[in-house]
Amino acid sequence: MLVDREAELATLSAALAESARGTGAFAVVHGATALGKTELLHALRTRATEHGFTVRTALGSPTEQPFPCALVDQLVPELALLATESDQDEAQHTVPPHVLRRIYHATLALAADRPLLLCVDDLHYADHASQQCLLYLVRRLRTARAALVVTEAPHGTAHRTLLAELQYQPRTRHLFLSPLTPRGITRLLAHHLGEPAAARPTAEFHRLTGGNPLLLRALLDDAAATAGTVPRPGAAYRSAVLACAHRSGAEALAVARATAVLGTTDTASAPHPDAPRATGTVPPTSPDSPDTALLAATAALAPRVVPQALAALTASALHDDHHRPRHPAVAEALLADPDLSSAAHTALRARAARALHAQGAPAVAVAAQLMAGAPLGESWEAPALRAAAEEHLAAGDTTLAARYLRCAVFRADDSPQGLADRLATVAVAWRLDPPGVITQLRALAGHARTGLLPPRAILHLVQALLWHGREEDAITAAGTLPDEDADPRYATELAVTRLRLTHTYPGTLPWMPAVLRRPSPAPEPTDPPEPVEVAAARTLHTALTGGDPDAVATAAERVLRTPGIVDHRPDAVVVAIQALVYIDRLDAADAWSDRFLAPRPGFPTPTPVREALLHQTRSFVLLRRGEPAAACEHGAHALDLMPEAGWGTALAFPLAVLAEAHTALGEHDRAAELLDRPLPEATHRTIFTVPHQHARGLHHLALDRPRDALACFVSCGETLRSWGLDTPALAPWRTGAAEAWLALGRPERAVRLLDDRQAAPVHRRPRARAGALRVLAATEPPERRAATLTRALELYRACGDRYGISRTLADLDTAAERHRTPAPAPGVVLTTAERRVAVLAAQGLSNREVAAELSIAVSTVEQHLTRVYRKYRIRHRRELRTRLAAGT
Repeated sequence: MLVDREAELATLSAALAESARGTGAFAVVHGATALGKTELLHALRTRATEHGFTVRTALGSPTEQPFPCALVDQLVPELALLATESDQDEAQHTVPPHVLRRIYHATLALAADRPLLLCVDDLHYADHASQQCLLYLVRRLRTARAALVVTEAPHGTAHRTLLAELQYQPRTRHLFLSPLTPRGITRLLAHHLGEPAAARPTAEFHRLTGGNPLLLRALLDDAAATAGTVPRPGAAYRSAVLACAHRSGAEALAVARATAVLGTTDTASAPHPDAPRATGTVPPTSPDSPDTALLAATAALAPRVVPQALAALTASALHDDHHRPRHPAVAEALLADPDLSSAAHTALRARAARALHAQGAPAVAVAAQLMAGAPLGESWEAPALRAAAEEHLAAGDTTLAARYLRCAVFRADDSPQGLADRLATVAVAWRLDPPGVITQLRALAGHARTGLLPPRAILHLVQALLWHGREEDAITAAGTLPDEDADPRYATELAVTRLRLTHTYPGTLPWMPAVLRRPSPAPEPTDPPEPVEVAAARTLHTALTGGDPDAVATAAERVLRTPGIVDHRPDAVVVAIQALVYIDRLDAADAWSDRFLAPRPGFPTPTPVREALLHQTRSFVLLRRGEPAAACEHGAHALDLMPEAGWGTALAFPLAVLAEAHTALGEHDRAAELLDRPLPEATHRTIFTVPHQHARGLHHLALDRPRDALACFVSCGETLRSWGLDTPALAPWRTGAAEAWLALGRPERAVRLLDDRQAAPVHRRPRARAGALRVLAATEPPERRAATLTRALELYRACGDRYGISRTLADLDTAAERHRTPAPAPGVVLTTAERRVAVLAAQGLSNREVAAELSIAVSTVEQHLTRVYRKYRIRHRRELRTRLAAGT
């Protein structure tokens, strides 16, 4: 079906009528590949035959170009011109005059009885001899009853002389074909799909084909093959793309492949399968354009031919108006072309990488070509891959960054920078497989001893070795560290390492070189804000050394509000949330830990290690908030996400949190199993040993083993004092030891421990002070016990520790039972659960608040209060306080 070509067919029909009157007519149909030139010519031949014309047709072909007169022989086969090939001057490819005259007279003879139509399709593929013959005819058929209609594509130059001659003929008509309009597409779709279904997909068909009839019909074939209602490029579409590209000429094909390569990005970062991929270039407009130079270098062509090739690709609708592949399927088809060998594809990628690097393109663009090709053996490869990996790391795409870094290591040597690349690979691989990097860390430690690693890389190595308990290797590697380095990031990493040694590896710190033992100076108020990794480490350090809680909270919030912090510095998130926990800002810590674990559509998938760290942090927050069941859930998930070997010396911390939570739930066998798991030998020189020992002490207390518990708590205190980190925020060992002394019948020792106000100042550590008051109450006379417990209850509520609230309420209930006067009236006996609810209700809490305090349902609170009212024979909440105080 011929659509959108009615005007052109009418013009050609007028030329036929003119030639029939004895005045030769000529027409040239110009158009890019696959725009319907052949179909238009076929319609013209049909119309000419119907009007009594003699029609002769010839088709130009690149395979026949070497054969002289191959095209003219199709027009007048009676002459058998190929047999006269020996008559030609092969050196000059000149057709002898007698051959030209034979062709002319044969043509006149064909037009003697009926008008003649000569059709030449794809004139640009005509052999040189045939062009000479046609040129001879054009100059002599102006008075004959003959018409010559030719089609030509914009590429190729061999036929330009003939076209110039036709340009000067007074009756030559030039027709320029364009892609089909949306209206024309709708008509074609109506023919294939029917009128009702045609209008809906017109816009999508136009987007995918640009009006190219060949692509359009191929897309229809794909739709028919899949019985789909939405057009989707398939095998037919890709075959049509290759047909268009190959018929557009060698130069256009080379430029199309170059554009496809430059526009190809890694599939892991493609936003959508149907989204067009940017080439990274603006439309080249001249041979001097840098973008033209990039395409020319990639395609191995002269810059002057690139604009014409791009124009041909755009005219054929393979490219859009911005000179980019119309659809990803276009680029995919070009790069999957069977005629593009593996070696040619690799060479194409290599040229693209070199050209992009020479132009200073972004590292990710250069690296994408390097990853898709073979090693070039050039010094800039590894740095380019490393820079691309850093960009992907900043975007949170750890998996892709690891791929780039592994490739960088493969292409790096044993130079200092090459070793730094290897260490960077280990740092990224740790986020994916922590146990798998230990061997590589030990190998890099050997290079550090030789002084081949850059100082900043050594700091990263020291931290990684300490995490895995490789203290000796870390100390040896640190021995080569200078006080200063030309790398401006060295000072930042040095400050982070110093702070982490102080509050995380204090037992190893004395063995480190002086450059790491030296305290990291605190910033002055006039100094610019510290880098986020330094600020996070300093925040935790300040929280553990008794710093101002408000300052800690402000600094932690600033760290946690940093855009993208959880993607590229999850360790800073963990440290900042822990700092909030240690200053008893549990509501803020709870909100932040929950926020960072929430799903984030559109963001890179988090690595298991990052998720493990965040779940462990959430578990710690929930434990301090007195929600042991939820703490167990998150803590167990954290250990499932990362194998125990990957936690290194930090394994003691998640085990301690889980064990303390199970102890609070009364699950003592599970707590014992967790506490008995083996730990790395270096753990006892890290801060993680303290909560582990404290959890073991709580476990012994719960099992009524006060002497074992006391030993654990005293050990915690001795360790913390030796490190200068004796703060109840980290482990309230004094409270635990006091409980153990009480259980041993030595209340005076408990009082001596808890009267040390420096151990738990109320205004700085309310949770620790609340615990101390709860234990102290047990040493006081019955008449004072309730008042002390009430103060503890207020402090627990202030910091949001629900488990502490529950335990204090139980103690209050016990104290009330022992000190109730007068005795309850006969028959009025409250259960323990009823009394807890009644006590809170008497203090003015609503039913919902009582339910939250006791972690029970609101309906349960209502049921308990109903029974209490019935037993006490009261009708109003305000009567509760009086009846409870009176015990009647």
